[in-house]
Amino acid sequence: MQPSNYVDEENNPLIVEVTTSWSYVGAGLRLSLEVLGPEYSLAMNSLDSGLKLFLSREVKGDAGEDLVEKQNAEQGLMPVLGNEAAEYGYESQDRYFVRCFLDGQQPAESFHDGLEVTELLMTAYMSAEQERTIAFKPEGLEQLCSACRPGIVES
Repeated sequence: MQPSNYVDEENNPLIVEVTTSWSYVGAGLRLSLEVLGPEYSLAMNSLDSGLKLFLSREVKGDAGEDLVEKQNAEQGLMPVLGNEAAEYGYESQDRYFVRCFLDGQQPAESFHDGLEVTELLMTAYMSAEQERTIAFKPEGLEQLCSACRPGIVES
């Protein structure tokens, strides 16, 4: 995916690149983040776990009896998360949504937020496909996104 180009209030160039996929080829669920600023930096990569396991070609066992979930290989270096649900935030997400449901409150995230994220992603795909910067919301987005929301009537 091509980086997106932005400018700040003083027209200084800012560059943002976001890449993730459920179909990422490699060990584990890869979540990474890097932020660079004039006087700071921050980096996070979920593959930098406290435990990494290396399996050689000589490992014995039936195919499919993998030691680690979400691996696309049965050999090589693999990260191991002690508590995957907590590490990726699933426990906190679930607790939040259950609390909203029990309290009868609308969560901060709604269907419309999900739709907007889908529209942003589809615009990014359009930009990559056309190899140019595209302003949000581009013409033709409705037709492109209609496959994402069949039967939904705008209110």
